[in-house]
Amino acid sequence: MSSVAMEWTKLLPLHKTSRTVASAVALAVTVSGLLSLAMAANAGQMSQDARARFDSIGIALQGVNAAVLVVGVFGVLCVTREYATGMITTTFLAQPSRLRVLAAKLGTHAAVAGVAAALTCAASYAIGQAVLGTGGLSVGWGAHRVGPALAGGAIYLVLSCAWGVGIGALTRSSSSGITWLASLLVVAPVIVQILPASVLHVVGPWLPSQIGMSATAGHGIPNSFGPWTGLAVLAGYVLLTLAAGAWRMVRTDP
Repeated sequence: MSSVAMEWTKLLPLHKTSRTVASAVALAVTVSGLLSLAMAANAGQMSQDARARFDSIGIALQGVNAAVLVVGVFGVLCVTREYATGMITTTFLAQPSRLRVLAAKLGTHAAVAGVAAALTCAASYAIGQAVLGTGGLSVGWGAHRVGPALAGGAIYLVLSCAWGVGIGALTRSSSSGITWLASLLVVAPVIVQILPASVLHVVGPWLPSQIGMSATAGHGIPNSFGPWTGLAVLAGYVLLTLAAGAWRMVRTDP
């Protein structure tokens, strides 16, 4: 059995994958809906200038940053769960090439994350725009930057899943892997916000959360990388982590 077929077999129990997809979509829709509702409720107090600068696309896609931890944890667990149960030994007996095993895990789980990402971005945007429309703040599906923002959000989520796979291969522990992922995606942005503005402007653009916001924004965000530059930076983080995880898997596993 090939490595890819073996990994697909492990994913066949639909509750494993459907739960991830449903959780990502539900969380994104909830966050986007609530934030859009708050914005729509205050729409009557907005000036014409504020309406012109309002980022309807970015607000509708705010749920993407909420769903990112779900798909990232999905990536972490695809590796760490096997180390915790000891099943990784059986996996290596069936496929001795550690790099093929890691590549198969990455490919199959990134494919599932891609489906989750597409549904998450589409549902988040649809709900967000519907709610914003009640306050006259929606721009619909044909507005400039909608396509790139949806694509950027999907790529951001898939890269986060791949990052989770790399972190899982490097840590081998579900608790450690999830802690590291949550620290990078959630905790770090909170800590950076309390730093002096001069430091924030230097460090902020490199944060995954800000990269995600830039990728899904309808307007440019000050003191941030452009959407595709930011995603390239995130891809660099992912490649470095995967390389470190692969090195550990090859050098230390029996």
